[in-house]
Amino acid sequence: MFGLAKRLAAACGALFLLIAATGCMRMDLELEIRPDETVGGSFTAAWSQDFLDEVATGEDAVSRAELDAFLDALMDGVPGGQREAYREDGYVGRTATFTGRPLSEFAEFGDQDWGFMRLTYEDRRYVLQGRWDLRYDDAGLVFPERIEEAEILMRVNFPARVTDHNGELEGRTVTWRMSPGEDYRLHAEAREYDGWAFAGAGIAALAVVLALLWLWQWSRMRRYSR
Repeated sequence: MFGLAKRLAAACGALFLLIAATGCMRMDLELEIRPDETVGGSFTAAWSQDFLDEVATGEDAVSRAELDAFLDALMDGVPGGQREAYREDGYVGRTATFTGRPLSEFAEFGDQDWGFMRLTYEDRRYVLQGRWDLRYDDAGLVFPERIEEAEILMRVNFPARVTDHNGELEGRTVTWRMSPGEDYRLHAEAREYDGWAFAGAGIAALAVVLALLWLWQWSRMRRYSR
């Protein structure tokens, strides 16, 4: 499984200590679970244009080359797929997309110390469990005041009805909005309809209706036969 989250945690500890600006970064991870038990998605990492303009003046402790190297490290954690430039809402960076990854690759990845995510499918039920600790870097240094307004999103689209979650639900997509300085627990469940069970229930209901109609007709026949 790709080490996107681990690369993120490791790189953040080294670089964020150099950044004095707030609201300077956007990270957006989107996953789509498909009925054929594969996963596609995209990962976007970008700096705000205002922050890049500040860096260009040479007055900041970090250079544009270091910022580009940081994005490259994050993109290297995404398996295969395409890389393309990203420019939207005043942010500039890169987006990596991937498709057709087996759901089994997402069964468990991460580390209990900094975070993990598990995606499983069993008995027609999809379960996501995760943790993302954004309070400390690998060295235990606190940095939330440096990037307290960074945009960090994770979105997961399920191929079935979502029955439980602790994020924001729209249709079959659960979104978690995260900020540095917090320890997040992620949870979502989705369940497929059992077509045979539904058909069986329908047949049983129809049988009951037919039985009642037959009894009603039989009672009428007995009444008028006297």
